[in-house]
Amino acid sequence: MRLGIVLGTKPISPLEFWVGVEEGKVVQLDDFVCVESSIGGLRVKFYGVVSEVNKFLEGADYVYDAHLVSQGVIPVNIAYTAKVNITRIEPEVFAPPNPGDTVYKAVGMDFEKALYYDQMKEKIPAGMDRNGNTVYVNYHFINGVEGAHVSISGMSGIATKTSYALFLLYSILETARDRDRVHGIVFNVKGKDLLWLDKKNKVLDEDSKKVYKKMGLEPQPFKNVTFYVPPSTHSPNLPDCERVDERVVPFYWSMREFAEEGLIRFMFAEGEEGMSNIHYVIDRIANKLYGLTHSSPPSRLIDDYGKDISSLKDLEDFLEEAIKDKEQNKNSELYRNWFGDAHLQTAYAFLRRFSRARQYVGRLVREGSSPIRWEDNRLSVVDISGLHSIGKMFVVGTLLKRIFKEKENRGKPYPKIFVVLDELNKYAPKDGWSPIKDVVLDIAERGRSLGVILIGAQQTASEVEKRVVANSALKVLGRMDSSEVLSKEYEFLTGNFKHRAIMLKKGTMIMYQPDIPSPLVVRFPKPAWATRPQEVEEEVHVPEDFGNF
Repeated sequence: MRLGIVLGTKPISPLEFWVGVEEGKVVQLDDFVCVESSIGGLRVKFYGVVSEVNKFLEGADYVYDAHLVSQGVIPVNIAYTAKVNITRIEPEVFAPPNPGDTVYKAVGMDFEKALYYDQMKEKIPAGMDRNGNTVYVNYHFINGVEGAHVSISGMSGIATKTSYALFLLYSILETARDRDRVHGIVFNVKGKDLLWLDKKNKVLDEDSKKVYKKMGLEPQPFKNVTFYVPPSTHSPNLPDCERVDERVVPFYWSMREFAEEGLIRFMFAEGEEGMSNIHYVIDRIANKLYGLTHSSPPSRLIDDYGKDISSLKDLEDFLEEAIKDKEQNKNSELYRNWFGDAHLQTAYAFLRRFSRARQYVGRLVREGSSPIRWEDNRLSVVDISGLHSIGKMFVVGTLLKRIFKEKENRGKPYPKIFVVLDELNKYAPKDGWSPIKDVVLDIAERGRSLGVILIGAQQTASEVEKRVVANSALKVLGRMDSSEVLSKEYEFLTGNFKHRAIMLKKGTMIMYQPDIPSPLVVRFPKPAWATRPQEVEEEVHVPEDFGNF
């Protein structure tokens, strides 16, 4: 469809030009256009995206003139212009198009070329543009072939970060060629919204269903999901949530696993001030616990004196006993075995913090073991929403470390696992250190080759460790705070995108991927899966012999 001509009244370059829009035609931001020019005997095609649109009165110089024009006293023309940023030139002749060349709306193959879809070896749906075209992302820049990881930023409650992360994960699990060798794990950090992802959303409207189908997706809930929930404080064998069925499994670690994997470090992951003096003690006790696993029988943990350590309370009592022994005997061998050369003051500081952390982690470490078996499920949802921040840190750090260790031991990218983690600024903050931050950094820097892919979400990317954000090939953001969007982490927002980021509506995101030189505005449909109990569509089971009576 013809839109207008390349304006010769404004400078034209190989990077941008202006369009004089014809009467009756509509051009808006984010439209893609194409121009074919004759340059040096070659037919060269320019593709670009509309980045600015203006209307003004030609021939009216004063404010009062505009009033006279509206009254029909002064005859003037309404000028309608659009600025186009060139995204691709075929063949690559870096000379500007010619004034007067016809500008067309890019549709079909021209639209795909403008967005480099023809050069993507594998693409997955990532949303729709405002004209109803499917927007794709290069899957090889997500799954580790050419790049990896996704960073999603935006204001809480408005930017729909988690909703978009789940939509993207759903698209991967449903359309990627390697989907049969891909798993997802989602940390449910707020409320219980994600404990219904396997149920249909009964309030999904017909327009949203059509959007799914236009993108080649079925508007269905997630399949083969297991929900891992902390054990109840009242009934340890029951999950701590309102949903209780065969898909909901309580998770916890044994004391032996706690010792073998050095999990005590994740009880001190909040990054408190004054922790430097007790790092020596944490490492000393972690090493001592690990040593006991070699001298203890399988499935048990026994101290040097033959006592069972079957819970964190047992361990706390034993460490307290060692400290008291030191008070009575300066040459206490028991104290030295556990605390080494640490001063009593440091040992007491450690014990106080350990005792506090145990209150929030204690129910997660007990006799027996109920592991999170991510390979058994297409999608695993790990609920940490009801835990104190110390408990959340413990679960996230422990689970990510175990997954990464398993993948390191295999040394192969498959099966791949996509990890969706919200509030990333808490787990990998820009400042400070924690054992969780080390694990997240390992995933960001080495996870690509091992098949561990991070889909991280945060309100402010400026508060996340910069190496985590820098290693994310796909960057997405929803509505942003005006001061946050000025941070250097958003330098990929060219032109007026920074201003537009503070105006985005719910369900609309700005996306940047390496293949395309310009950010894109994408919209995504409402979730086809329930996010709260009242959205769950009741399933009606009809007997096979129904109707034979």
